[in-house]
Amino acid sequence: MTTRSPLLHSHLLLKRLLAQNPSIGPSHHLIYLVGEKTQVRYDTDRELPFRQESNFAWLSGCEIPGSALTVSYEHDGGNEVDVAKVESKLWLPEVDPDEVMWCGLPATPESLASTLNHTSISAGWTPVQLASQLLSSSPVKTYIHHLPFTTPPKQMIARINGPTYTSQYLLPAIHAARRNKTAWEVEQMRKANEITSGAHKRLMEAVGKGEVKDEGEAEAEFVGYCRRKGAKHQAYTPIMAGGSSAGTLHYIANDQLFPSSKPGALLLVDAGAEFNNYAGDVTRCIPIGNGGRFTEECADIYSLVLEMQEEAFKIIGPGTNWEDVQLLMHKVATRGLLKLGIFAKGGFGGSEDELVDKILESGLSNAFFPHGVGHLLGLDVHDVGGLPEGKSKHPLMRYLRLRVPLEEGFVVTVEPGIYFNEFLFAAFKNSEYVNQRTLQKYWYVGGVRIEDNLLITKDGFENLTTAPKTIEEVEKLTAGKA
Repeated sequence: MTTRSPLLHSHLLLKRLLAQNPSIGPSHHLIYLVGEKTQVRYDTDRELPFRQESNFAWLSGCEIPGSALTVSYEHDGGNEVDVAKVESKLWLPEVDPDEVMWCGLPATPESLASTLNHTSISAGWTPVQLASQLLSSSPVKTYIHHLPFTTPPKQMIARINGPTYTSQYLLPAIHAARRNKTAWEVEQMRKANEITSGAHKRLMEAVGKGEVKDEGEAEAEFVGYCRRKGAKHQAYTPIMAGGSSAGTLHYIANDQLFPSSKPGALLLVDAGAEFNNYAGDVTRCIPIGNGGRFTEECADIYSLVLEMQEEAFKIIGPGTNWEDVQLLMHKVATRGLLKLGIFAKGGFGGSEDELVDKILESGLSNAFFPHGVGHLLGLDVHDVGGLPEGKSKHPLMRYLRLRVPLEEGFVVTVEPGIYFNEFLFAAFKNSEYVNQRTLQKYWYVGGVRIEDNLLITKDGFENLTTAPKTIEEVEKLTAGKA
């Protein structure tokens, strides 16, 4: 088992920080972060579940509300970080007797030191104390780096040689550093995927046995399994979308009975466990009714979406441009919908390749595949660092959350889908490229999305997700053949 190393994260962050200023000479860099505090519901003292701010969690490894972190490094110049000179200091809040009475004693500096390799861990801090203990009499220029929502203490600013305090560099640097997962982070995400995949499999079995009859029960079954396996929180609000509700991408009402009309339907389940703050994000579709089997139309769309994902896998690896994957998904989807007869040639007389391009230019494919093919995954389900230059304005790319070439250590989701949403389709109801009669047969499908989590490796990728996926694998569970 790999040991957690916040100090390693400090080294990685400083390397990114200095890379933003390659011409910088000798200088003192002080990173100042304050963690999340316990929050309460507005106008009450009802505490909300605590979740550490992700940047602070990544750099500190600390789950205690009200903590602070400082990283100090005196740089001699050049492009490399002298790790021996990096000091990472964790500052815990002073023990509050009232808090102890209600919530118990927090972890001590001594107990945290056994698992977190900071330079020092101290209890009891104030901005004045930090200012007096951290700032040296170094003659070189000092930079205090802070996040946009955190202002360094005035006492600290007043005493530095500069003064130069800025939020310009830290957030882009920490976003970039968080993209490439360390060995310990990969272990957490592997565990999150193990629990998530198990929950998807268990829900398939429960639906197949008739133990779950509505969206709310489906959510309870999924979340309960994750909790029993050690995941205290979900990475995001689960999506349990039955029938036509699956046409809404982030449907979270989860309060409807399963569709009971023949011939059957699908339950789209987009849900993932959070383990040690790291997210799993997996989507599967479960047959409802029809003896636990996919109907012909549901199988058609499911097979197409699975083909989309498999085609994406063929081009994913270090250096892959995510926009190329997105374009490929639209092309595969369009060819598939043409083959099913949902899309039509209309009056177009060119080749199939030219027809596909014509349909893409019309925007029609966006009505059926409106979102990005995937995103970075980590401490947040839509993890940071994917859009350093902002979103694309290209009609097929504008919802992409990842626009940097893939690198070893990235964890990404791959989640193509096909949806039947009347609101999205309204602008194309008179399109010559749509066979309205065939389309009517598929409206009840609602939507299909298939999503796995991939770790980008030196030679390609490793699929962290093991939940049943093929029609045969799913029906073995839902049709009582397991």
